[in-house]
Amino acid sequence: MTRVIVKKLATGKRAKSAAASVTTKLVHKPGGRRVRILSVDANSPTFGTDLSAIFERNVARARRENKKKFGSPDRVAHKA
Repeated sequence: MTRVIVKKLATGKRAKSAAASVTTKLVHKPGGRRVRILSVDANSPTFGTDLSAIFERNVARARRENKKKFGSPDRVAHKA
């Protein structure tokens, strides 16, 4: 089976206004654990870019966690 790997080809920098309208908050869960929440201003003129930036961060975090747990950032390998 062929394995498809998707990588970002664009190397341009993101607009600074996109980073300004994304805010980070630390919130306490009921168990006492702190969780970082990213929020976007819905009325921002760069809403699409902001949402993409947050999505990319979430995917990167999920891939890091998968790499730690399973040894592969993509998915768990099927056993033969």
